Amino acid sequence: MAEQNRPDARELEEMAERDRQLAGDAAHDADVVRPAAAGRPGHPHPDIAAADHLRAQDDVRTFDRQRSLAEDSGRVAETLSASAEQLRENRERIEQIREEAHERTGHVQALAGDAADLREQTHQAAEQVRDIEPPDLGR
Repeated sequence: MAEQNRPDARELEEMAERDRQLAGDAAHDADVVRPAAAGRPGHPHPDIAAADHLRAQDDVRTFDRQRSLAEDSGRVAETLSASAEQLRENRERIEQIREEAHERTGHVQALAGDAADLREQTHQAAEQVRDIEPPDLGR
């Protein structure tokens, strides 16, 4: 029975021929791939060419995204710069308003003091008027 499982000479020759053909195909594929593996362009293998094409397309998309991000970053930088300038102008204006308010507070306090003095003078004048006795005109 062991003899029935053993291949005959013809089968062995067919197997050897297939193995030689596979080895030849592998050697050919290796020769095709070697230039690309070594970094040399222009290799003829279609799978590698397709992969290179996909990588190139991805590189283009990556470049477009990077360019778009750079443009967005530029616009953001311009907006931030304008905002910083506006904040600086607002800070200066707030400081001017604060100074004007302080100055006006001083004026209002002075007017309040003048009003208090005037009230006091009016009160004193009223007291003096009350103390005046009218002249007797009937004599």
